This record gives sequence, structure tokens and C-alpha cells, in this order.
Amino acid sequence: MNSKKGWQGMTLPDGNIRRVSYAGSWSVISGMYKPVGPRGYSGSDAKKLGPLYGYKFDQSYSFGEMLVRDQTGRIVPFAEFAALAVNTPDPAGNYAFRINDVDLALWDNAGAIRVCISMQ
Repeated sequence: MNSKKGWQGMTLPDGNIRRVSYAGSWSVISGMYKPVGPRGYSGSDAKKLGPLYGYKFDQSYSFGEMLVRDQTGRIVPFAEFAALAVNTPDPAGNYAFRINDVDLALWDNAGAIRVCISMQ
């Protein structure tokens, strides 16, 4: 998923999810903050980003966190999606992924995170 784009779709076929993994990293405000994985920013970087909270797509989650929207429109963080997906009896459908950053602030992001979902 590209950090400079909003919602990016993925369609899962019928079957069971065996494993969910990721590779790569991304950054909000490229050059000012180190790249992070799908859990987003924590610690001192999260504190520094605090005053910019209005630029989060969803205030419930960390800046830079990967958000996942399922076919019902429910939005959860990637870590929750990955944990629950392997126990979902019928995960087939359309999902969308994005960085937790509003659309108008995507231009200064950098990086990408590749999501891999193994089905059986």
C-alpha cells in the first residue's frame, strides 16, 4: 500500500486465511520522521506529531498506522485485522487499506507497505 494514496483495495477470494504478513515501511512528513511499520508512530515521534492530530484520518489510532476497512465499512488497525482474519470463517470480499493520514496530507509521505495474505 502506497503512503501517498488514500484507500487502496484488495479482493479476497473464497477460502480461509492462513497467514497475514507485511514488508516495508512508510513515513508521514518524509525526512522529518523515521519510517515505521503498520503499527505507526509511538514514543517520542508520536509526541512530536501530537499537535498535528487534525491530520489523522482516524483519531482513534496512531499517525502512520495502517487502517483496514472491511466490506461492511468497519475500520480497524492492521494488527487487529491480521489477528482476527485467520479466525474469520468467510473472509471473502473487498477490503481497503490506507495510512492513518488525511488525504490532503498524503503528498509529503514516503514509502509503502506490502500486505501478503496467504489463503487455503
